[in-house]
Amino acid sequence: MSITNASQLLSLLTLSSTALPIGAYCYSQGVESAIEKGMVHDEASCVSYFQEVLEMLLVRFELPVLKRLVESFDNPEQFQYWAELYRASRESKELLAESQQLAFSLNAWIRDVLKQPPSVKKQLGFVPVYAHLCGELGLDLADVLTAYSFTVLENQVLAAVKTIPLGQMSGQRIIWQLHQEIPEAVQAALILEDYEISSALPQYAILSMSHETQYSRLFRS
Repeated sequence: MSITNASQLLSLLTLSSTALPIGAYCYSQGVESAIEKGMVHDEASCVSYFQEVLEMLLVRFELPVLKRLVESFDNPEQFQYWAELYRASRESKELLAESQQLAFSLNAWIRDVLKQPPSVKKQLGFVPVYAHLCGELGLDLADVLTAYSFTVLENQVLAAVKTIPLGQMSGQRIIWQLHQEIPEAVQAALILEDYEISSALPQYAILSMSHETQYSRLFRS
């Protein structure tokens, strides 16, 4: 591996690490509500639920939008268009607040660690801030989408492990099975045309909205 590729890999690993202090572990992204409603209750139902997240949320919307944001990081007009589309897709107050809090924390990391001013306002949400940073760092597009998919799914699996609860090995089996599906999902997202992008996920939005009034919660609203 070349020094350049190794440097890019290390940057991507850092941005994907659970040690990145942005607070993603505080959110279940609807998983806690799904558990409360009995939709997710064991290893098999977890795999089925997260496969749907991968296909319906990531492949059809977040990954292709992330791709376009990274590609247009140096084109303000195009970048703003896709950033506004992403922001509008946060259907609930909870989803928008979560995305903006993660964006705020990532911007703080950019200021304090990279010693540079943030380029994207937190109001647009996490994915635009993350995408612009990946573009500035010159990271490989397919690698960025793969790392983002892993981070989203790992965070939700860990939420299920804590809440159901499941054993650590059970959680690892779920993550390992999802690993096998991420490369194909990324390739599908890379070739999606603009008109094929869709964020029609009413169940995901309803789970998010019901979470803030849930009687007992481990995760933040």
